Amino acid sequence: MPTIVKVVRNGKQINGLPSAHCADSGFGEGRLAEHSDGKNVEEDYATVSSNDVRFLKGKILDAVNRAEASIPDLVKASWASASTYRCTDHRGGANGGRIRLEPQRSWPANDPASLAKVIATLEAIQLQFNKTQAATGTQVSFADMVVLGGCVAIEEAARRAGHTVRVPFVAGRADSSQQQTDVASFDAALKPRMDGFRNYDASSDARPERGLIDRAHLLTLTAPEMCVLIGGMRVLGANADNSSVGVLTDRPGVLSTDFFASICDDNITWTPMSCGKLFQGSRPAGEPFTASRVDLVLGSNSQLRAICESYASADSTEPFLRDFVSAWSKVMMLDRFDLLQPNQGKEESTTVLYYSKTVSRL
Repeated sequence: MPTIVKVVRNGKQINGLPSAHCADSGFGEGRLAEHSDGKNVEEDYATVSSNDVRFLKGKILDAVNRAEASIPDLVKASWASASTYRCTDHRGGANGGRIRLEPQRSWPANDPASLAKVIATLEAIQLQFNKTQAATGTQVSFADMVVLGGCVAIEEAARRAGHTVRVPFVAGRADSSQQQTDVASFDAALKPRMDGFRNYDASSDARPERGLIDRAHLLTLTAPEMCVLIGGMRVLGANADNSSVGVLTDRPGVLSTDFFASICDDNITWTPMSCGKLFQGSRPAGEPFTASRVDLVLGSNSQLRAICESYASADSTEPFLRDFVSAWSKVMMLDRFDLLQPNQGKEESTTVLYYSKTVSRL
C-alpha cells in the first residue's frame, strides 16, 4: 500500500513531533501547499512508487542533458535544502520544500540565480507529473523533487567517472507554503554565514575551519563523513557562487577521489594569498590550485589527514563512492522523523557525543 502523506491539523502530531515543531519541520496546519508561483496544491496524497521515481529521475536527467539544470546546481540545491537542519532543536531540513520560498531562495549562500533555474526545472517536472497522476491520487512534492535531483546528479557524476552507484531515495516529504514560513525567524536562526561544505564564508572569522566543525556537528556527521562529503562536493563543483576554490581536480563534475589525492600531494606547495583566507597551490604540472583554510585543514590536521589519505590511495574509489553516498543520504534524511524507530534517537545522540569528543582536539 502506498504511504499517505498528511499535514498537521488541530494540534495533532505529525512525523513523531508535536505540532509546535511543525513550522520549522516543513509542515503547517492547512491542507494546501504553495508553489513558488503562488499556486496551491493538495497535500494529502499517495506517495510515488519505485516506478514513478525511475520516471522522475529520467525526466530530471533529460533536463540535465538539455542543459536546463547542471549537475553542480542540482547538488547545490539539494544541499542547500537539507543542510539547514540542526540536531540541537531539529529545525531546518529539506522537509517542507522551503528552498523554493523566501527567505531561503534569496540567501547568498544558495546562489539565487542558479537556484531559480533549478526550482523552475523541478517544478515543471513536478507539476506535469502531478497533473498526469491526478486520477490515481499519486503526487510528488517539491521537497521530494529537490532531494531526488541531488540523487540524479550524483549518480550521473559517478557514471561520468565510469562507475555505477545508486543513491537511496525515500519519498514522503511534504511542501509548506510561504504563509506558513516565518521569514524573520528563518533569517535569524538558519541563514548560513559560513558553510565549509560549499566553501562559503561571509563571516569575519579569521579561522572559518571552526565553522566547518560546528556545521558538521549540527548535521550529526562523524569526522570521516565530514571529510568524504567535502571531497565529493568539491569535485562535483558544488561550491557557492560556482567558485573554483578547493576544486582540486582537472575534471570537475566527475565524482572522483581527485580532491584527496591533491590535498595529500606533497609536491603541491601552498602559499598564503593576500586575503589571508585563501592559498595558492603550485604544482609540477598544470595551472595552480586555489584552496581555503577549510580545504587545507583536511591535509594539515593529523586526524583528518589520515582519513584523506585513505581516500587518496589507489584502491579507494569504491570505498569513497560508498561512503560519499552514505553520508549524503544521511544528511538528506535528517529531518525524516516519520521514519525513526523508537530507539533511533538514542543512537543518534551517541553518534553526536562521539563526534564532539573527536573534534574537540582539532
